[in-house]
Amino acid sequence: MRYVIEGGSIITPEDILRNKKIIINGDKIEDITDNVSGIDFTIRLDDNTLVFPGLINAHDHLLGTYYPRIGFGPYLNWKPWDNDLKECPLYEERGLIQNIDLYLLGAYRNLVSGVHIVADHIPHAVNEQFIDKMPISVLKKYGLQHECVSYDLRWGGPMSVEHKYAMDNDVPFITHIEEGYDEEATKGIEILEEMKVLDEYTVLVHGISLSKKDIAAIAKAKANLIWCPTSNFFMFHETTDIRELLKKGVNISLGTDSPMSGGMNILEELQFASNLYHQIYGEKIDNKLLVRMVTENPAKALRLHDRGKIATGMKADFTIILTSNPTDPYSALVNSWLENIRLVIGDGVPLYGNPEDSYLFEKFGKAFQTMSIDGAERILTGDPNGLYSRIWSALKFKKVLPFFPVDISK
Repeated sequence: MRYVIEGGSIITPEDILRNKKIIINGDKIEDITDNVSGIDFTIRLDDNTLVFPGLINAHDHLLGTYYPRIGFGPYLNWKPWDNDLKECPLYEERGLIQNIDLYLLGAYRNLVSGVHIVADHIPHAVNEQFIDKMPISVLKKYGLQHECVSYDLRWGGPMSVEHKYAMDNDVPFITHIEEGYDEEATKGIEILEEMKVLDEYTVLVHGISLSKKDIAAIAKAKANLIWCPTSNFFMFHETTDIRELLKKGVNISLGTDSPMSGGMNILEELQFASNLYHQIYGEKIDNKLLVRMVTENPAKALRLHDRGKIATGMKADFTIILTSNPTDPYSALVNSWLENIRLVIGDGVPLYGNPEDSYLFEKFGKAFQTMSIDGAERILTGDPNGLYSRIWSALKFKKVLPFFPVDISK
């Protein structure tokens, strides 16, 4: 199907384009132009609308999608938090829900906040049975470890094997790193260097205790780092030295982590990151840089070479928002909330929108349902009503998760 998006402003995100039209052909962007012809239909947007690349959540644990957060930090490392989690009645409550439904819950949590792609950090044997059933795209190909410490969860094969798989297949090698302050945790980068698995394929998550020497090594190796400030601050009352990482030119992306320790969604993560940076350093972080952390930066880190930008030949992934401040689009996204998400399109196909967008879903033969989310009528792909019904049946009470806030009176 060949169609056009016109109106509003396009945030590539490097540039701001006004009065341009995006031609979508199948799942790709055919052109960004002034004139169009031979199209099947047009999506017309208001002037106060901003079109961003589809947002990417670079770090999540979809199986851990539940609420509220659990923990009594600050912790020495992640392990005692994990112990507290598993000893909490809420963990048992979460266990009543089928794994497929926890995955779907995590997918909708991401979708309603404008995310189209999420990196789910967990062994393939766990998530491969669920990925193709999700309403969003979940990263399929990656090498992984949990973390390079003696008390890690032993995810994946030997580190060198996982890293070689990543290099041979041009996919990321993802691992938590230095998620704590004990002596073993703080040697994470040294271990990666010794094993020769620190390079451009390496995607490091957290890095709470990174030293300046560690950061220099990361930068030299052209490795990537995923920053999860909400989770970091909740568990450790600290976060990585993000200013030093940025100074050294490290490619930084944002991730939410699980909502049982991290942010409500990627929008809260953007706002928390902005506020925390100012709190720690007494200066503001550039909103454009934050936008890149949820678009082109994670696409680079996760080696999604045709994602993260609005440009000819790229995948047709768009997060479209409504704003009262279209002249400052980067600030508009950083300060957005659920009500600002106007339309989410992934691979050229609508996934989430307003009731007036139902014709789009129908054109693509996409099944959808209507729900009241955060006080407004929305349409979503899939069966979100059935999801909540199954969750309530399993729990035997109507629990509404604040990151997917449906109106139970309807």
